[in-house]
Amino acid sequence: MSSRPLTLTLKRNPVWKPNGPMDYARSARKWKIAPTEQAMFYVHENTLMRRSESHINGQEEGTTEGGAPVSSGGETVSGTKVPAKDVQNDLEYVVPVGIGTPPITANLDFDTGSSDLWVWSSFLPSSVNKSVHNVYDPTKSSTAKQESALTWWTPFGDGSYASGPVYSDTITLGGNLTVLNQAFAAVKSLSNSYLSDDASDGLLGLAFPSINNIHPTPQATLVENMIDEGVISKPIFTAKLDKGDSEGFYTFGYVDESVTTNPITYATIDSSNGFWEFASPTLTINGTVHQRASPKNTAIADTGTTLILVDDAMCKAIYESIPGAKLDHSQGGWVLPNTVDPSSLPDIGFAVEGTTYTIPGSDLIFAAGSDGTYFGSIQSRGWNRQDILGDVFLKRVYAIFDQTPDAPRIGFAQR
Repeated sequence: MSSRPLTLTLKRNPVWKPNGPMDYARSARKWKIAPTEQAMFYVHENTLMRRSESHINGQEEGTTEGGAPVSSGGETVSGTKVPAKDVQNDLEYVVPVGIGTPPITANLDFDTGSSDLWVWSSFLPSSVNKSVHNVYDPTKSSTAKQESALTWWTPFGDGSYASGPVYSDTITLGGNLTVLNQAFAAVKSLSNSYLSDDASDGLLGLAFPSINNIHPTPQATLVENMIDEGVISKPIFTAKLDKGDSEGFYTFGYVDESVTTNPITYATIDSSNGFWEFASPTLTINGTVHQRASPKNTAIADTGTTLILVDDAMCKAIYESIPGAKLDHSQGGWVLPNTVDPSSLPDIGFAVEGTTYTIPGSDLIFAAGSDGTYFGSIQSRGWNRQDILGDVFLKRVYAIFDQTPDAPRIGFAQR
């Protein structure tokens, strides 16, 4: 099979709007955040919880629904279960992908924090409104094959599971680049929170295949098959996320040198956890470099997370540098006053090994809050050990994901 470079243009999700608490809840659910003082959303016994406000005997306490108080870091934390309607489930961008023969065009979330490929399918119950989705029906594809020995399921933080049979079929990208016999899930059951997402028809994971949720044997990801089948000449893909200019895209097999004249610097990837994870030993606030609590601190580049998540100490240091900023339990995270001059906010730099990449201070304003505030774009990662650098960070860089077998690396150029 001949190889060729490929560019896929991002399609803006017309439904998506930034919502601080809902986006943070999504992040907590995805990354299974364990509670700390500043983690307003967390997962306990596979249930997404929101931390309670009241303090009794110096500890957080509230009405527990769906889970008993949990001890974390010597602190007892109670909370209330987060209903599905309070979780953001769509992403800002989708990418059209052809599935089957003849292909249906499914608008998929491209997610470097997942290794699953799943689509809305005809197996969803009749009670589900499928009219606004491009639905995969294997009976209408001449190249569909059910992999009867396999099944797919994955838990969500609202206590439910998504599941479905596994099929292999032809995937078409950009209209003329094809991957044969790609395994994916034809969703049969889906969390209620995802059923409310009208713009996305599923998800295409771009992380490493070890965390693929097809059972009993994880299957190769689309990128891995593209490499193995020689569909792309180089084992890379890149992401240039849209900054409101409608010029965002992914490339496969090549680096677009026209994106920026700034140099691309590469860092070694530790893929042992299945993610695009790299060393991040420092964080810079308005020019002041802060060493992280652990010299082995790492970060994960994730196009499937909107916000940036860091440890409590760094969250506190960032927002303490902003007059009037505060941790607001009622709003679900760190907020800053909406009277602030965006140009006065501190630039924040994130180390990727020895190179620092910066977001301007104005990017700390994520969404309108209540009571005269903005919801901050950087929030607590809880007790998790890795930072999560989501779209707020990735919009300010050109990201190169090099999946060379046994030697993966990631490159960034400042934009």
